[in-house]
Amino acid sequence: MKISKVKLMAFICLLFFYFSTLGQINSSIFKVDNATYLNKHDIVYRTPAYEGFEGFPIGNGDLGGMVWNHKNGIEIQINKNDLFDQPNAEAGATLRGGARLNIDFGTPTFEWLYLNDFDGRLSLKDAEATFNVKTPFQENNIQTWVSANKNVWFIRISSKNINNGKTKIRTSLERWGSRAFPGWYGGYTKNSEIGLGNTHSKIIGTDIVLEESLSGLNFSVACRLIGDGVEAQKISSNRVELETKVNREHDILLMVSLVTSNESETPTQTAIELLNEAENNGIENEKNLHSQWWKDFWNQSFVHIGDDYLENIYYLRRYLMASSSRGKYPVVFNGGLWNWNHDVRNWVTPHHWNTQQQYWGLAPQNDCELMLPYLNTYYRIMPEAEKHAKMRGADNSILWSEAHDFFGSMTFWNRGDMINNFTPASQIAGFFWEYFQYTCDTVFLEKKAYPFLKKAAEFYVQTLQWDESKKEFFISPSQPYESPRSNNLKNTITDRNMIISTMTACISSAKILERDNKKVKEWQHIIDHLWPIPFREEEGIGEIMQLGYNQDGSVYPKKEDYGDWTNHFSANTSLVFPANIIGIDQKGSREYNAAANVVKSHSPSKNAISPDPIVAARLGLGEVALERITNQVRRLQHFPQGLFYNIDHWYYLSLYADSVKTPDITTQRDYLYDERCKYEKGHPAKPFIQCGLEPMSIFTSTINEMLLQSNEGKIRVFPAVPEGWNPAFKLRARGAFIVSSEMKEGIVAAVQIESIKGSTCKLVNPWPGQRVDVLNANDESVVKVKKEKDGLIVFDTKALGKYIIVMKGTKPSMNRTVFKSIRNDKPKYFKEAVLGKERNF
Repeated sequence: MKISKVKLMAFICLLFFYFSTLGQINSSIFKVDNATYLNKHDIVYRTPAYEGFEGFPIGNGDLGGMVWNHKNGIEIQINKNDLFDQPNAEAGATLRGGARLNIDFGTPTFEWLYLNDFDGRLSLKDAEATFNVKTPFQENNIQTWVSANKNVWFIRISSKNINNGKTKIRTSLERWGSRAFPGWYGGYTKNSEIGLGNTHSKIIGTDIVLEESLSGLNFSVACRLIGDGVEAQKISSNRVELETKVNREHDILLMVSLVTSNESETPTQTAIELLNEAENNGIENEKNLHSQWWKDFWNQSFVHIGDDYLENIYYLRRYLMASSSRGKYPVVFNGGLWNWNHDVRNWVTPHHWNTQQQYWGLAPQNDCELMLPYLNTYYRIMPEAEKHAKMRGADNSILWSEAHDFFGSMTFWNRGDMINNFTPASQIAGFFWEYFQYTCDTVFLEKKAYPFLKKAAEFYVQTLQWDESKKEFFISPSQPYESPRSNNLKNTITDRNMIISTMTACISSAKILERDNKKVKEWQHIIDHLWPIPFREEEGIGEIMQLGYNQDGSVYPKKEDYGDWTNHFSANTSLVFPANIIGIDQKGSREYNAAANVVKSHSPSKNAISPDPIVAARLGLGEVALERITNQVRRLQHFPQGLFYNIDHWYYLSLYADSVKTPDITTQRDYLYDERCKYEKGHPAKPFIQCGLEPMSIFTSTINEMLLQSNEGKIRVFPAVPEGWNPAFKLRARGAFIVSSEMKEGIVAAVQIESIKGSTCKLVNPWPGQRVDVLNANDESVVKVKKEKDGLIVFDTKALGKYIIVMKGTKPSMNRTVFKSIRNDKPKYFKEAVLGKERNF
């Protein structure tokens, strides 16, 4: 068969176009070369990290941990999502550490004194850490990752001795259980035998194994060395080692697996089988599968903003959630998988307000699947919440105490600062509703979301009381969420807002599923007859929404008691978020102005767990939102790999706090490095250093809301963009839409809508006062618009259809922006914060 030269050239061009677009996010608006773009967000260490809290976080969503250096090699803390021990004399159910892997190269290969060159980097794109080091003794190259597809940790090592020297590489695997220190800053048990566990070491062939049995959980860790001749040696019940032969050069592969009794009745056998499977599949095949998973993950969404450092933090948080939220349980806020010091787990007990923050912003990032560990866990333990609600007087409903564990135990539910906080169940229910809104998965709505929502609403149905004289419902006693100052209030604003939010979601769900007409009328009647918002003027701020009422009907808190502690908890902005009741549509209203007054006057030093940056973005206050997240980075991004701390006030630990003008900024990090810092009880600060994940979630959620909103039944692009930004994004909106857009010189270039389910699209006109064309992305034919009025564009979509919105009479630009970059090779700086470590040798 003869092929003409023209056809052959056309075919070659087609092939070239196909392969040139691999690894890219393509739209009719812009292109993203993911093969290069994320390289600019490598986190680079030019000097070794000798502290566990400075390590690189690596994980696959279930198995993960920190990687750092010691003088002779590298250290890896291996953790897992489901290592929960049952309560003991010290603490409630505790997420324990797994095991420690220590690799010793036989020379001081990472010791500062001998360094000629060093490059350590965390690649977010490839989800791996690498270390390249040169000393007078050795050249070493290390590459490590956790397989995205199976619970096997890989460490590939190439080591070359210089001047004909010969060494052996020793790998030790050990586990030493410990106290968790749940009362880390308020006292702790001095019984050092608590939490030790029952570790036993084994040698199976040439594999080394640790077996641990805790209360209600067993797990096994297995390690295999492939490459050089290997010898295994048992050191103790808690430690076992592998050694290579003495050689000038080493090219070896270490593989580590961890299996729990949640997954297998024979964890050791299954752990060995995982290693066999990985070895039989081959290292290159395993690496390719890993790379493909992460490539697909990064292609799900895209964000380009006006600041490289802030954008780096955004992508780091996406990476961390993909690396830690694919297991059986939700990510715990107090360190996640990134704890490094034995079983130390400050606070220990999951607190609802803190835990939920890990799951803010995931749906807009098009990471809905990462929400499932949270949703599935709370659905699984719902019967325990029903028991708790019944104990509090409500049948066939659910209630969670603020502090609880992931087995459903309501820990210290009757503590004074938590006893009458009734909002956790309704806020958790909000995630079920959000997942449905972003996915339009009606099976999920029917089977899980609606039953959960109904039971959360039912607690309030049965708890509310009727005031005949006022013709309104009331609740008493109650307290705002995260408020330790009073539990004997009446009609708190957080109960009011969450009642409206939950019952509105119930009404929408019932109508979609065509059921429960009687309940719909009951819910609507309650919404229509709730108590009024407690407003009051605050000096220097303006009118704001207060937290509730005292029993005598006066507004709480008293005027003289209002302070920046209110900013810390932000209950008085809950109408905006997390209740999602008002937003930009209400601009100019009394409620909008009151919320805006709060976020504009937010104390700059209260950043750890307050959602006010999200609130500012929801209100369209881009400059305020940017100022809030800037404060977060300055005060809380303590760690050089980008992790944050989650407490604003630890600058008190500094020996110099009283001698500087801005201790909340200047000395906030001192406790990390000044080993003389002490807590009030006398114990040192350093062993208890760990990251807290809430600030990063608030940060990322704020960025999402600045770029795209779909909170008010419509889609808005760039609703809160600060001056000088020309961002671009691909994010997800309610209604199961993937939305892409770009700004050029402050003007929206175009909008692309990908409709996953074929819902009706409602878009706020990006060009106020201008007419628009909605085009089919395939052939640029004009799509019929159902409505174009009052700044709203409404049109029907088809499932999997793509649509471009442009100003009327224009076409999508042929000169599409291509977002690409070069590899980052140095630390980055943002005011007092730093990403990376400078060379100091």
